[in-house]
Amino acid sequence: MLHLDLTLVAAAGHGALRAAATIGQGAALLTGPSGAGKSTLLALLAGAIPPQSGTLRWRNQTWSDGPNLLVPSHLRGVGWQPQASSLHPGWTARDHLDATYRFRPQRPDLEAAIIDGLELGPLMARRAGQLSAGEAQRVALLRALAACQGLLLLDEPVTALPPQLARRAVELIASLTEEQGWTAIAVSHQPLEGLQPTAHLELAEGLLRTL
Repeated sequence: MLHLDLTLVAAAGHGALRAAATIGQGAALLTGPSGAGKSTLLALLAGAIPPQSGTLRWRNQTWSDGPNLLVPSHLRGVGWQPQASSLHPGWTARDHLDATYRFRPQRPDLEAAIIDGLELGPLMARRAGQLSAGEAQRVALLRALAACQGLLLLDEPVTALPPQLARRAVELIASLTEEQGWTAIAVSHQPLEGLQPTAHLELAEGLLRTL
């Protein structure tokens, strides 16, 4: 269960953002106009930026209290796929996965299912700088899914994928979320076919609300 009651700085020019919600297991869609602060909110949940005030709790653990990050990002067990590529161009897909395991337990069975579901087997030895936009997006999604230990944050996860592969990726996200008991929050301006959200969040005019 994710509990957030926060005030944070949204994207430049958009002032303060107020987010208060309790989100349980399952997939939640986060919608709102461009520039509303959706990506900023996911970055805050991932621990990449601190809030101005308020608390963020995951299950029985307080992750942040005001601007104080009590649990750093690498210890939160969050799977985060940011909208902007964060892959190291000189690393292979395998290198990115191995780096993820520095602070996560390895789960070979889950890893194999994700690689197969995203059709990444032939690409694991290729460097990120040699990948197409869609291939890089799948590697970023692989890393997020492998890192997830309960909270999965996806920012436009399949925009660069062709329709059939996008649907397969979304179905994989949906099945893992259900099987593993994850809480997933997804931002997407395109329909995520195959995902049946259990909650719908809207961020607009500086406020987050549950629809």
